[in-house]
Amino acid sequence: MRPIQNFRAWLYTGSLILTALVSFLVGTISKENVNSPFIETELGTEKISNPFFYPRPRLFLKNVRFYWQKEVFVETEGLGLEAIPKNGEVLPFDQPNRFTLKIQGGNIRISFESLEKLMNSRLFSIPESTLRKIKLRPIFHNGAWKLKVSGEVKFVVWVSFEGIATVKIDPDSGRILVENESVQALLNPYTKELLNTVGLSIEDLVRFPKGKGLNIFGNRIFFEPFSVFPDPEVEGRIQNIRLDEDALHIDFFSEGDVPLPKTNSKNFIFVAGGKLLFGGIQVHQGRVLLQDKDESSLFEFCFSEYKKALSLSNVKMEEDGRILIFMPDSPPLN
Repeated sequence: MRPIQNFRAWLYTGSLILTALVSFLVGTISKENVNSPFIETELGTEKISNPFFYPRPRLFLKNVRFYWQKEVFVETEGLGLEAIPKNGEVLPFDQPNRFTLKIQGGNIRISFESLEKLMNSRLFSIPESTLRKIKLRPIFHNGAWKLKVSGEVKFVVWVSFEGIATVKIDPDSGRILVENESVQALLNPYTKELLNTVGLSIEDLVRFPKGKGLNIFGNRIFFEPFSVFPDPEVEGRIQNIRLDEDALHIDFFSEGDVPLPKTNSKNFIFVAGGKLLFGGIQVHQGRVLLQDKDESSLFEFCFSEYKKALSLSNVKMEEDGRILIFMPDSPPLN
């Protein structure tokens, strides 16, 4: 009798496990209406049957410091993103070189120290560059915040320079336009006037390869910041830009729907839809809410480091497949 009893017990246990697994999968990938306390979304006036369904994962960041490297980061009060895998349909969350982030709307701010690090390490470190040791500082000049730029430019030898520039959006191309108001080289305050006198411009003096994030036409410098960020690559249409004493602020055009979780958390990253490989588990049309364990400061996050923070997190999965993760900060170590 014991073998029969053991078989029945095994069969009963197996049926419970199978039932639980099917229930979880149905709750995770179902495209029917779900009454969720986390998200309420409409696309225009058309109601969709499942507000969580997106062909590719959508992210919403609130009060987050998002890192590429230790000293290269942006901060956002609210930013929507679409994550686009470069190969296949599954997004490998911990491999930022395998996907692109397309900005769907929102805002970011970049500190001048972070922008300076990005430019020197990614933009002016190439052998063809005739600029180096760039420093960026805000300056209130002629009633507005401008950018004070200093560094070295190579003529025959490396020569120090310093200038004040206006930063704005070029209405024709949508790129960041830097226009020099004054340039001083070798402590000569009339450098720009001397260049104009002899018919030279910044383009004549500064050689920089095209397609590398910086284009110079005469005395107008066009900067494409997202072309020089490390992985993950970022793209987005800039609507507005401004400077203050702390940072460069960028607002983006709204490009698509972004899911917003209904939560009391102040700092979080919400991921919904698509096919996602997260912490070694593949999630299809799931909803993952990363909540900051300590909300006294911004939620610090880096794709390459999040697994370490995940191992120290409290994870809760609800009956309908929603995943709640209370996570500590995960800034890069180096």
